[in-house]
Amino acid sequence: MANIEKVQETKLFSAQASDAAFLKSLRGGSVSDQDAASRKNEYGKLFSKYERMKEAYKLFSGVTEMPLLSNQYFNATVASFVRSFAGYLTIERDMAEPTALLWFDDVLGVVNDNIVLPNIGTENLSDIASTIAFEDVTIDNAKSDISTGKVIVPGSVKGTLIKSDGTGAVDFVDDAHGNILAAPGILTAASINYKTGAISFTVASAYVGGKYTVKAAADAPGTPVYGQVANAQKNRFKLDMKNILVSSEADMLIGESNLVAMAQANKSLGQNPMQVLGAKLVEMYTKIINNQIVATVKSAATSTYTIDASTWNTQYYDFNSSLNAFSAELVNVDTELAVQSVKGVEATAYVCGKNAGNWFRKMRSTGEFVEEKGSTYVNDLLGTFHDIPVLRHIGLADNEFYAIHKTPGGELAPVMFGVYLPLTWTPNIGSYSNPTQVASGTYFQNGMRAISSELVKRVVIQTA
Repeated sequence: MANIEKVQETKLFSAQASDAAFLKSLRGGSVSDQDAASRKNEYGKLFSKYERMKEAYKLFSGVTEMPLLSNQYFNATVASFVRSFAGYLTIERDMAEPTALLWFDDVLGVVNDNIVLPNIGTENLSDIASTIAFEDVTIDNAKSDISTGKVIVPGSVKGTLIKSDGTGAVDFVDDAHGNILAAPGILTAASINYKTGAISFTVASAYVGGKYTVKAAADAPGTPVYGQVANAQKNRFKLDMKNILVSSEADMLIGESNLVAMAQANKSLGQNPMQVLGAKLVEMYTKIINNQIVATVKSAATSTYTIDASTWNTQYYDFNSSLNAFSAELVNVDTELAVQSVKGVEATAYVCGKNAGNWFRKMRSTGEFVEEKGSTYVNDLLGTFHDIPVLRHIGLADNEFYAIHKTPGGELAPVMFGVYLPLTWTPNIGSYSNPTQVASGTYFQNGMRAISSELVKRVVIQTA
């Protein structure tokens, strides 16, 4: 029996990761250099764990330890990841188990556990400042009562009084003992309750009709009560770790041929049908990934922005004006994306239906769109709009597209793509019932889940 060389995925990937063509392809399918480095790191962890799994279970003896088959599976896996939509629309993670947890942190208020700063999404910043401020309040009566509703730090109260004609400005402060101090003849009575936050003062008649400004610092002391803090304010926060569960499913693709056809093709064309079929299975795997990603992006979008292009033909005298209007609408899409995520974001990729993709391609005439030519890093990459990749997928309606934001470092995107088992080949296997028939397959186990609907916006172009 021929000697079988043991193949190490870690060594293979180390060599692959230093290849200039691979690095160029990886960067071409990523949103930034940092994102490309993050993806390469995840691939390295995937193959390293896969190698250890083979050693532990010995399930792949005689299959992945054959150099030809191992190289096929390794190169196919890397090529599929790099050429899929995953780099633009998802965060890719190695899954140590068939189910994985994606962890994130929210900032909660200590008092009532309300979400103040979510990892992504609507913020709740009302009434959390530690500074109390009442500015330019009209003095309708001689006595003014202010209810801050907060515990006040003694000695932090500062204020200003001014007459109705804008003259006579005078300052006042507290003495940290419940009294308010001002120049003689300005205040006839004044007091502060630091615990309840009540401030009261009575001004001389000359200041009635004028205005006051009062500022103070809020505190959060109080008597601890189970489940809450008495008199505590909303300027106290804590981290809350949460997770999203992502499950993976195993699947396989099988290619079949027969020895007679293989011999005929080899003699006539100089090619091996099983090798050609293997390449097609890799292409099919890539398209399966893309289909899953696009379907998950669609499910993640919870709101729609409509671009009304129905009147542009009559509204504008030249076609470039319509294209300029479409480009301007994309600014509005970025704003919608930023508002719903409450982050300073803009689209980092667009995935389009047929007609929507044509709108982007037509902007070649305005110089805003650069078409992808020659070999592409990603299947169905149309080109770039202001350096933002534009993808086309037939699974979308003709006049719709999705604006996607993926963070520059690859930390967050609308979808998580987890890989538990990489694309792995089986050897050619014969059939006892038909000795000339052979079959070879590939299996894989991936997980896909929408994790952040705030980072995707569905857009519909209305043309009629």
